[in-house]
Amino acid sequence: MRGTARVKGRGKATRVSAPATASVDLSGAVVGSEVGREAAPYDAAGGFGRRSRAWRVGGYGPNTALAYTLDELRRKSRDQARKNPYARAAIDRLVTNIVGTGIKPQSTAAISTVGMTKTQTKAANKASEEFRQAVTRLWWDWTDQADSIGAHDFYGLQAIAVRGMIEGGESFVRMRPRRISDGLAVPLQLQVLEGDHCDVFKNNPANNVRQGIQYNAIGARTGYYLYREHPGDGILGNSSALNQTLVQAADICHLYRAMRPGQDRGEPWLAPALQTLYDLNGYLNAELVRKKNSAMFVGFIKRVADSESPLGADDADASGSASLAFEPGTLQVLDDDEDVTFSDPKDVGPNFEAFVRQSLRGIATAAGTLYELLSGDYSQLNDRTLRAALNDFRRAVEGWQHHHVVFQVCRPVWIRWIDLALLSGALVLPAGMRRQDAYAVKWTPQAWPYIHPVQDVESKQMEIRAGFSTRSQKVSEGGYDSEAIDAENAQDNARADALGLTYASDGRQKAGSAGVAASAGDPPAAGTAPSD
Repeated sequence: MRGTARVKGRGKATRVSAPATASVDLSGAVVGSEVGREAAPYDAAGGFGRRSRAWRVGGYGPNTALAYTLDELRRKSRDQARKNPYARAAIDRLVTNIVGTGIKPQSTAAISTVGMTKTQTKAANKASEEFRQAVTRLWWDWTDQADSIGAHDFYGLQAIAVRGMIEGGESFVRMRPRRISDGLAVPLQLQVLEGDHCDVFKNNPANNVRQGIQYNAIGARTGYYLYREHPGDGILGNSSALNQTLVQAADICHLYRAMRPGQDRGEPWLAPALQTLYDLNGYLNAELVRKKNSAMFVGFIKRVADSESPLGADDADASGSASLAFEPGTLQVLDDDEDVTFSDPKDVGPNFEAFVRQSLRGIATAAGTLYELLSGDYSQLNDRTLRAALNDFRRAVEGWQHHHVVFQVCRPVWIRWIDLALLSGALVLPAGMRRQDAYAVKWTPQAWPYIHPVQDVESKQMEIRAGFSTRSQKVSEGGYDSEAIDAENAQDNARADALGLTYASDGRQKAGSAGVAASAGDPPAAGTAPSD
């Protein structure tokens, strides 16, 4: 290592310092020095070391990152959903698990009984139950009328909206009040729109408009600028199809998954996996074409000199191809100037399956689903690992159901539906019930199928008997309404009594082992009056 250099000149000699020449090792420390550079607080920050020196990223805000990329991400995500079977499968599995047959409401409206006598409480509870039954009947009448175009019921609209959120990043559900004369059970219909209807490039700081959404002075959403028609279908519409209309935020349900605080718009769920999906699909297509082309060549015939067609083949065409006719057990004698070499194309090798499996695992992880659900390959799972994987996946799905679908879509639709049902006279509040009480509802997704039916049912029974849960809660987890099940049980029991039948499902009967009903000669269960 050189420290300084002496420079001679005609004038007075001077001493000039020159930069030292030194080399550094992989950690950035000077070779030969006794003391290395002080370690950075984080390996990925500071720009030290060869691995992080070239890692430079921009400081994108929650909305800047999507401002100029959302449109392209949507187009590429939909392109893969149309062409790539694994992208389509990932979206289908997510929609199936998040929505299934629908996330259904169970009205919990009730009159407050605080300060009431027993007689008043009994009357109030009866009135509340009758109101809930009326709500349930009216809801089922309306669900088939919910779609403004008449193509789906309410739960089908849920699936369409969730698919739009996963594939395109977001969906909008517009609540459209109708006239009483339209003859609907409740004068309300819904219209599901893709995220493209709200222009992400529409910004107007003077009017607090950001990415097509208008805000008030305190940052709350007040409106959405929406195209009358989908901008991708503008050629099919009229001249006003691409005109934008400001729709009040109270009439719009914005379904999207925010990944950062303050994020206005949603990104497609396949965004982290789009490059892998595209490359893997290209690789599989190239491998398929290579195998197909290799299989076309059975063999090659060499001739030393010009002679007749070999092996009794037809004359070759202009491209040099000829057909041979072989029969089983053929022994073909070759001429002296003929030789046959059979095609032996290279196989994909032992790493092909492992490579594809690892790529699909990365895609499944990015999309938020399981590799086994995406690929249909359960060969590497046993009973315990399958249960662990499904428990983790189901916990994530339950979060998406309640954080996004229920809160962003189902909740505002239910409130608007109750309001219009009361205003139109389809529902009447019982005495003592406030409108806020009528809003009370519990949304229940489709139940998860049993992995071990006997063990799962027995565990539920044990939880109820130990007081860790209630029968209503377990029935609700199964996707049903306990009041409806009780009513059906009462009807079944009444019909069985009228026909003189006894079933183990009748709780009034004394049950034997394994749920077998007691015989006619057994005494009745405790607390049950003997029949005449």
